[in-house]
Amino acid sequence: MARPAVWHVLAVGAMLLGALWLPLPLYLAALAVFGLPHVVWEMGFLRSRYAGRWPWAWWLALWAVLLAQAVVRGAVWVDTYSATLGQIVDLLSLLALGLIVAAAPAGAGWRVRLAGLAAALAVWLLLERGDVLHALLVLAVLHNFTPLAMVWDMRREQPRSPAVRALAWAVSGLFLLPLLVAFSGWSGAFLPPALGMQMPLLEAQWPPQWGGVQHSAVLSAIVLAQCLHYYCVIVLLPRAEQRRSGQPVLPRGLQLATWAAAALMTAYYAADHASARQLYAVAAGIHAWLEWPVLLMAWLSRPPALKRRQKR
Repeated sequence: MARPAVWHVLAVGAMLLGALWLPLPLYLAALAVFGLPHVVWEMGFLRSRYAGRWPWAWWLALWAVLLAQAVVRGAVWVDTYSATLGQIVDLLSLLALGLIVAAAPAGAGWRVRLAGLAAALAVWLLLERGDVLHALLVLAVLHNFTPLAMVWDMRREQPRSPAVRALAWAVSGLFLLPLLVAFSGWSGAFLPPALGMQMPLLEAQWPPQWGGVQHSAVLSAIVLAQCLHYYCVIVLLPRAEQRRSGQPVLPRGLQLATWAAAALMTAYYAADHASARQLYAVAAGIHAWLEWPVLLMAWLSRPPALKRRQKR
């Protein structure tokens, strides 16, 4: 086995073992250290792949909504607005993004427009029912699996690339692991006594009433999925995109600045986890909400490579 493959196996093995036996420490450490870098790397990846596909006016509308959401989340961080209001604005932002997808640029196709309308309608119904927190929790879990959509979109665009094909199947295999853990009935997680007071932070990711006897296994699965998400968007997908484009998704200076900011965020988490989590949510909300319209547009329209072949 080649040396890079050995390191990949060791990294995934460490994530799996940590999620099974020490999910809370792994969750806290991964979020503090890799949360901000994964946001920056993922946005760099999305910019590299998709920025040139659609007109600037469409992107401007998208970013106006995302910045409005960020302002509200920032206000929650400084305690100007309540967390409940922030959650409602999150769903309203998603509704607006669905409408922006429905108003996609010419040539996007009817499937894109219908998907945007359907997404906006679904969010509206959730708001009408008052299922705000439940919807956000489910979206947070689904967000961990978005590397699957990203890598298979790369596969659609580069159907003859053995490296992309291998990566697509490898990422698919990785994200089978959380599903296996979730349905395994695993209950052997160890809670270090020093972290006993922090357990609600992890349990908030998936309420106990949703998991039943499987709740411990589901929490381990969520932690594993989150770590795999970080691994994919910081390491695997940017390297594949660099092979395609010939340049890194982030310039060297921005990479170093991001890791320096991550070190400061880690210290902030250690001092005040709740406040640091709210600050991180400002950036996290932008990148997570950006994914949904971009991936809808990418998947429901023809990939650029196919369009070029059809024009010949």
